Amino acid sequence: MAAVGALVLAIATLATRRDRSALLYAGLSLAFAAWAGARGSMGLGWDPGFPVLSLALVGVGLASVALANDLSGERTLWLLPSSFGVIGLTLAGGSLWVGVDETYSLSVARTWAIMSVGFATYSLARVEPESDGSSPSATRLRYLAFAHGFTLVGVSWDLVAWQFGWARNGSLLAPLLYLYVGYFHLARVRVADIRELMASTITLALLAAGLAGAFAGLWFWVGQRLDLFLFNAFVTSFLVLLLIAPARSLMQRALDHYFVAGRLELERALWPLRDRLPQIITLDDLLRELLETLEGTERLRSSAVYLRDDPNVGFKQVGSIGLPPRRRVNLIRHPVFVRALEENRGLLLEEIDRGLEEQRGDQEPEALRAILQILRQLDAQLVLPIRNEVGLIGFWALSDEREVEPFSNSELDFLRETADAIGVVVGNSKTYERVRARDRLASLGEMAAGLAHEIRNPLATIRAAVAVLDAEDAAANGEFQEMMVEEIERLDRVVGTFLDYAQPGAAPSVILDLGGFVERACRENARGFAGAIELEFDTEKGLAAAANPDHLERVLSNVIANAHQALGNAGQIRIRVRKGEPDAELADCAEISIEDNGPGMDEDTLERAVVPFFTTRADGTGMGLALCDRLVRAQGGSLQLRSRAGQGTNVVIRLPASPPTVNDEETHS
Repeated sequence: MAAVGALVLAIATLATRRDRSALLYAGLSLAFAAWAGARGSMGLGWDPGFPVLSLALVGVGLASVALANDLSGERTLWLLPSSFGVIGLTLAGGSLWVGVDETYSLSVARTWAIMSVGFATYSLARVEPESDGSSPSATRLRYLAFAHGFTLVGVSWDLVAWQFGWARNGSLLAPLLYLYVGYFHLARVRVADIRELMASTITLALLAAGLAGAFAGLWFWVGQRLDLFLFNAFVTSFLVLLLIAPARSLMQRALDHYFVAGRLELERALWPLRDRLPQIITLDDLLRELLETLEGTERLRSSAVYLRDDPNVGFKQVGSIGLPPRRRVNLIRHPVFVRALEENRGLLLEEIDRGLEEQRGDQEPEALRAILQILRQLDAQLVLPIRNEVGLIGFWALSDEREVEPFSNSELDFLRETADAIGVVVGNSKTYERVRARDRLASLGEMAAGLAHEIRNPLATIRAAVAVLDAEDAAANGEFQEMMVEEIERLDRVVGTFLDYAQPGAAPSVILDLGGFVERACRENARGFAGAIELEFDTEKGLAAAANPDHLERVLSNVIANAHQALGNAGQIRIRVRKGEPDAELADCAEISIEDNGPGMDEDTLERAVVPFFTTRADGTGMGLALCDRLVRAQGGSLQLRSRAGQGTNVVIRLPASPPTVNDEETHS
């Protein structure tokens, strides 16, 4: 059985790796399998002879030292064990040809194998914690050194048991455990997973030892009496079946507190949040609950949540704990990072770093380096995508207190499920906010309609009174009257615009050729431009969109007029119409982009540009862009501004590709 286990581990390793370490490990496994197989065949009646046992032990010694030196990077411990190995190999091989005493040959080979394992343990234990102790490989090597030491203990036990005539299984079980741990090291199993495996392995080993001890005790108690053995075995098995589950649970909990305390702490902190997430309906409540939960655990050093603020711009940090990392991740500047998030279930710092070390191409290492740079700027060991039914809407960056491969696979699955639950809440919160916004705007519309009529009536009375002033006083008061009329007309325009903002009215219809419609509307509104204003069009033909033509023409008129005023007497306005990228609100949309090369806006002006009554012009009403935003949203679309001081302004209008129902008489070209 030990031979079969060693053979399976050798085949599993060679199936995935063929480098020097893997070949040495396979050689060690095969040498141990040859020795264990030879011992087993002797018990089955076929004696392969002492030479086979001796040669197998010499192979175990040579392979163990070579593998330990290769894994630890040691090159100075070869001389003594190698010279001793040559002697052992000569004596073992001599029994085949020159008649050297077989017992003496086997004793030398056994001594050589034990000394070699001791040298290998020393070689692995020499890895300095202060130089390489924080790396995952160094941590795995320390587990491997522990397994080496356990092998020495098992073999030493067999030597003692041989003197007293006891059962000798240590030299079979202990090396097999070492090969088991060595396989996980070569497979680069995560350190946190090794801790969980160690806890489970020790638990099962203790239970197995207890069962074996119980039945061994029965054998000593009843001797050769088969009837007594069967009766006592039945009673013992009955008791074991009753006690095995609670005993395993107690041992597993005790070992978990030592090996996987971090996982237990993380789950205890996040499980209550997972239970509360379905009841959370606003983004503010979600962020408050999540950050308070993460603050309450000592497991995480830092964590930050980023949500998409514009499908064509990037992600903005909306909450964090610990030292604040960078505030934004730009989609245009960092497309490789965003693409990696879209294509993977998560990004791990050490896996990206390891992939960079193993790559040999030209383009892929550059992409990995770009991803690695962003992860380090985010101070993140793990980045999980946040998705909803539309796609990627954000990501969650986490950094653990432990630097060495902190998250196990079970923890990664748990955190991925939490990120998916967060994505559902974010999607629900956006739907809830849209409903609330519609309710607020409906109330505002009712209020505005009444307010506007109350203002318009006195304005009409004032205008009529000014018109019938005495003609003989008109010359003296002409300038004053003209100013009053202008201000009254301005107030009337403000009230009219406010009414349009509060009650946008007509439902959308279909514009079959959006590009042609936009080009005609923009050229018509640009006829009165003064100076050298150049219009440049890039429109996709045959693109349909759901929009009210009158409202869309009014929006285009406002945007083109703003661009003209920003440019003054010279400049360029680029108008582009294309099929838009899907986002959280519009899965299928058409996009209108109007960009000028004027002076642009600073951040404060940009944030307030669509706020009603905010204006930077002395003669402005502050309702132009606010009305545009309102009219576009009434059609089920969105309006976004992008601008930087000195770099121009870009207005992006997204419209649904089609409304829910379309009547023939509502179709326009």
